[in-house]
Amino acid sequence: MAILDTGCGEHPWLDFVQRDVRLGDHQIGWPAVVPNSEVDEDQVGPLDGVIDDFAGHGTFISGLIHQACPDADIYSWRIVPPEGSVAETDWITALAQIAELVHLYREGDPRGRRIDVLSLSISYYHETPSDELFDPTLYEILADLSANGTLVVCSAGNDATTRPSFPAAFGPWSNGEGPVEQDPEVLPIVSVGALNPNGATDAIFSNAGPWVRAHEVGASVVSTLPAVFDGGYQPAIETAHDGRTRASLDPDDFSGGFGLWSGTSFAAPLLAGRIAQRLLEHGQPGDKQQDKKRAWAALEALTPLRPPT
Repeated sequence: MAILDTGCGEHPWLDFVQRDVRLGDHQIGWPAVVPNSEVDEDQVGPLDGVIDDFAGHGTFISGLIHQACPDADIYSWRIVPPEGSVAETDWITALAQIAELVHLYREGDPRGRRIDVLSLSISYYHETPSDELFDPTLYEILADLSANGTLVVCSAGNDATTRPSFPAAFGPWSNGEGPVEQDPEVLPIVSVGALNPNGATDAIFSNAGPWVRAHEVGASVVSTLPAVFDGGYQPAIETAHDGRTRASLDPDDFSGGFGLWSGTSFAAPLLAGRIAQRLLEHGQPGDKQQDKKRAWAALEALTPLRPPT
């Protein structure tokens, strides 16, 4: 399993996560000298005492994958800043390096890495003509990963809109009108919307449309957060009785190492983890074609997606 996000902070559940996998001598994602939002939770407006919007995002995602597939190896790379806006060059460079790792693995090069599933909770809309110009470059790299047996699972977005969000919308559309012709030799990009905890209704914030083809619980999910996170909010009530302090819940004290969060950003990795678990339980890794067959079997079991005819 691979994650490209804000990185993964320290947590006793996640001491096995590999955070510095390189392409030969080349760093993938941001080096350690770049401020880390999984370590410092308040980099944006550091005097306001408020935990940044995306601080802990990657750690939370890692924990969800670990819950869904406890035996999965996880590679985690950082390119998402604490405010969430990703630089296109960072994104493309990191994805190209990850694709090269998979190429090297397929060629039997010991510098390569096997990646069965890549979870992406990064997205954009077509706001300007330049956004559309970015599509072919991004899709080419993702399609290369998919052609080499890596299943790319993407969050659909949280704006309660039917506007296509990319890269999720590169996947097959239910009405056949997507922007990309689906190649039968390439695994599909899986677009994931969020369900409520009942598993039956779509979360009100989840994007929707013919391009959203799979769903997983993404509202009020519990996962890991760095235990160093303790923001400036305080309990609404605090008193004492018999020498003991009593208080209401501190809404941004995560010193227990866990938190509650909502978003398609979390539905996607939860489904990605379930796919990885299915892959582990059904068959052994093989060559590129065998791995694509295993991936399709997992998709057929867990999503409405079916191989093109």
